[in-house]
Amino acid sequence: MNKPLLQGALVGVLLIPAAAFPASDAEVAELRSMLGEMKAEYEQRTRVLENRLADAEREAARRRGEAAKSKPMTATVVRSAPTASPAKQTGGFGALTSGSAFNPQISVILDGNHYYDGIDGEGAALVGEAFQPSGGGHDHGHDHGGDEEGHGHGVTSNGFNFREAEIAFSATVDPYFDAHTYLAVDGDGNLDLEEAYLQTRGLPYGLRLKGGKFLSKFGYINQQHPHQWDFVDHNLPYLNLLGDHGLQDTGVQLTWLPDLPIYTLLGVEALHGSQEVFGATLGDAEQAELNLGDTRDGPRLWTAFAKVAPELGENHALQIGVSYAHTNQHQEVHSHSHVHEGEEEVHENGLAGNGDLWGVDIVYKYDADAAYGQGDIKFQTEYLRSIKDLSIRSSAHEELIGSPRKFTTDGLYAQATYGFAPKWTVGLRYDVLGLTNKVSGGESEEFGSSDRWTLDLTWNLSEFSRLRAQYAYSDTLVSGNERESFNAFYLQFLMSLGTHGAHVF
Repeated sequence: MNKPLLQGALVGVLLIPAAAFPASDAEVAELRSMLGEMKAEYEQRTRVLENRLADAEREAARRRGEAAKSKPMTATVVRSAPTASPAKQTGGFGALTSGSAFNPQISVILDGNHYYDGIDGEGAALVGEAFQPSGGGHDHGHDHGGDEEGHGHGVTSNGFNFREAEIAFSATVDPYFDAHTYLAVDGDGNLDLEEAYLQTRGLPYGLRLKGGKFLSKFGYINQQHPHQWDFVDHNLPYLNLLGDHGLQDTGVQLTWLPDLPIYTLLGVEALHGSQEVFGATLGDAEQAELNLGDTRDGPRLWTAFAKVAPELGENHALQIGVSYAHTNQHQEVHSHSHVHEGEEEVHENGLAGNGDLWGVDIVYKYDADAAYGQGDIKFQTEYLRSIKDLSIRSSAHEELIGSPRKFTTDGLYAQATYGFAPKWTVGLRYDVLGLTNKVSGGESEEFGSSDRWTLDLTWNLSEFSRLRAQYAYSDTLVSGNERESFNAFYLQFLMSLGTHGAHVF
């Protein structure tokens, strides 16, 4: 077929609907984003194929050279070998259809590190157990619904650690749906389903529906997988107010991209409510023992969020977001001890109620248009505030039963990265938990905060491999009147195998 004629026909097909149905500014912004993702994905695939072609050509040349050296120096008659038809080829992409070659996309992300701190390797866990009066779901000794070991991305200790291998599958199912699945295998071989969801492609009026298990769009960093972070570990507010995985749950999400002069995304989510920290429930035995009632049917967790991205120019991007989450069931058990007749007695109070979580996030990016990220700047910050309205449902002290308790803890992180040379970035982060850290109601008490400074250096060797060195100084509140300060060091590697979809802003 005549190539210019084919190209002209394709352009005509694409322009006809564009002319017949004028696009809104919001639709244009979404189309630009989708086109950027497709372009990045196409370029990545092209580079992979070009590298394979170059390797194949080098190998063929090497074999020809070896064959020439092994032949005797006599005149020979060279005959052309018959060329295999495409239908009979068995190697490479020749025998593959477009569907089997690129649908679904499959990738594996390898994430490992070497870690050291000055407190016998306890620091990595300690920053996720910073003191807050509600307990945060960390020190209760219960199983959060039967999983005693929690959901962390591996246990980090002094020495070599393999955090996870993330296996990702993504595909366009048909003209109506996209589907994505993310599996994580930790260093002990434990398999965790991180996300598995479908998403609509063509709903009218800028609407989009997602269903399955997924990371909530609450905040900014919540919807990112660990290999997308600019630092090796998570920030203090997320670790302590939401847990290792953040808000990750099963449910539905509805977003709306209205026709406005600037990019505006609005969304709501209805989630089942199976959480580690915010909206946590206890196991059946403890619920009965502590008079907390059974776990209610879902959904028990609702979120709402808004993202706005004003136009700043070609090389600048800014996004501002606000988020809210509400859980109608949260349970905790608090332990305290008394000395009675010379012996220490441990008493437990069972608490239950609901909770609210507020968040504000700001992200700014500058693209310097230089090679390999040199001169690029990224700044992001988030503020989270958790408020839990609970009441004491059971206690060894009968006079306390029915007493209200309101637990308020907040935190923020602010971080920036800068591409100071091609393929090299430096990052600085400050995070704090407990700017407000108090309990009120029938009891009133305030506590201090935990904070940390982190510096990292990242070498982006290519789009598929990354090496990072990180240092952090932590000053952590481990109980109401006890602190632990320590230094921590990471050396991390990240390797990407296969085709991975483009990341969101």
